Amino acid sequence: MKRMTKLFALLAVFALLASACGDSTDDTTAAPGTTQAATTLAPPSEPVTIEFWHAMADDLGAVVDELVARYNASQDIVTVNATFQGSYDDTYNALLAGFEAGTAPNITQNFDLAAQTMFDTGKLVPAHTLMAAGDADGYLAAPRDYYSDETGMVALAFNSSTPIVYYNEDIFNAAGLTPPAPDWDFDDFIAACDAIEASGVEFCATFGTVGWYFEQILANSGGLYFNNNNGRTDRATEVEFNKGQGVEVFDFLTGLIADKHAPNLGNTWSDTDSVFFAGNAGMIFDSTSGARGFQDNSTFPVKTAFIPHSNSSDRNGVVIGGAALWLIDSEDDAQDAAAWDFMKFMTEADQQVTWHTGTGYFPVLASLQTSPTAELQTFWDENPNFVTAIDQLATTNTANADGSVNYAVLGGRAGPFPEIRRIIVEAYSAVLDEGLSAQEALDAAAERANQALADYNEFFK
Repeated sequence: MKRMTKLFALLAVFALLASACGDSTDDTTAAPGTTQAATTLAPPSEPVTIEFWHAMADDLGAVVDELVARYNASQDIVTVNATFQGSYDDTYNALLAGFEAGTAPNITQNFDLAAQTMFDTGKLVPAHTLMAAGDADGYLAAPRDYYSDETGMVALAFNSSTPIVYYNEDIFNAAGLTPPAPDWDFDDFIAACDAIEASGVEFCATFGTVGWYFEQILANSGGLYFNNNNGRTDRATEVEFNKGQGVEVFDFLTGLIADKHAPNLGNTWSDTDSVFFAGNAGMIFDSTSGARGFQDNSTFPVKTAFIPHSNSSDRNGVVIGGAALWLIDSEDDAQDAAAWDFMKFMTEADQQVTWHTGTGYFPVLASLQTSPTAELQTFWDENPNFVTAIDQLATTNTANADGSVNYAVLGGRAGPFPEIRRIIVEAYSAVLDEGLSAQEALDAAAERANQALADYNEFFK
């Protein structure tokens, strides 16, 4: 107990250093779709209230509230009290503080980067202990396996996303550009920039200097973020992002800003939207979770495309981003049973269709992609922008040409990943404000990241 208290204290320090970011797959140390024998929890016999902490604001939060109200109205035993805790990092910080204070919720929505930390807390009721044999097979492989350990699913994927490129169709047409090919590389992207700027638009693209785009374009270029196969066959002990593809990717991203193809807006999500909506940039990197907002709030036709990859690589694909629902052990079977019932409800088909069409996060159930309902198929026919992320993930190469596992697209896994993402944000500033090269900035970032890994891993020797 004392050891875990020290770990939570260390994580709290890491969390305070981490930036507020959005979104991060097959763990070969896991056995996807397998479960232990399910534990049967007796449903509550008396009314019970459970606490659900989430990180969905504004329009996304409104859809969460709609789903929670739907669940509460569907039965008269369980009442879910949903509380917005702020950004992903804010929610992560609040959970760590809740563990220390004994005020943790029954369910938390925690983001992809926190997966290893959540596995390590010892505070969970793993989903696979409550699932019947074969239940996990109903989920898409990528989000299912991302949130699995060597035994099975630990959390239920809920809001899964990937990054995509949104572009202003009017600007593309005026520049004489055709829709980007799925396998476009950095040279193709820069060529589009030159055409867009030659047509009179101030910026080719806009994006925040957040860590997620670096992680995703690195994966799409076949590069690893951590050693030990991205931390998936053993704990990550060193980063790999300052080698090979990582340098090429970071040079591309910082170069877009340094060469005035994109404005330097810092570590932001909202300011970049303003530039795009004003028609001052032809493209924007963002999450598929913003598909509804980009369509509804623009005064011009918005289209979507896959993210690019490095010139020296082939296209590999993307890593799951977003978050999952984690069941915190209350040590009360009735509360845990109630919380589990709500979690299952949130990933059922009806709720996933509402969530997908209202936001842009894609459905996590395999059946909705292989055999979509008539309602969903009609929606996709009328809203093709919502399909881009699904296609981008479906065509991700989870295996290399020789049949070996492509760990690049499975995503990195490490305890201090939130802090390491913040270190990458600071590496952008080292290049753009201090004049370091991409290699120099990433080498300095690697030294700090490796120390964070060593500090975390010390607890598990």
